[in-house]
Amino acid sequence: MPDPTPVDPTLPVLAGYTVRRVPGFQARKAYLCPACGMDIGAGVGHVVAWPDGVAAERRHWHLHCWRIAARRGRIA
Repeated sequence: MPDPTPVDPTLPVLAGYTVRRVPGFQARKAYLCPACGMDIGAGVGHVVAWPDGVAAERRHWHLHCWRIAARRGRIA
């Protein structure tokens, strides 16, 4: 089943990962950013990324943190 969320061409990509933007009005829960360890509050726009084909490993990132990780070419 294809992902119904359109790809955002302004998001940095990282080979082997699917990336989607979550607008603030759709962010209903708080998450912890895996890069900086800080909260992403409910109502705050952010990015969700996961290894291709492994949606169970989705992680929610601050956009800035995701940009840094993608620029480095790795998430860890």
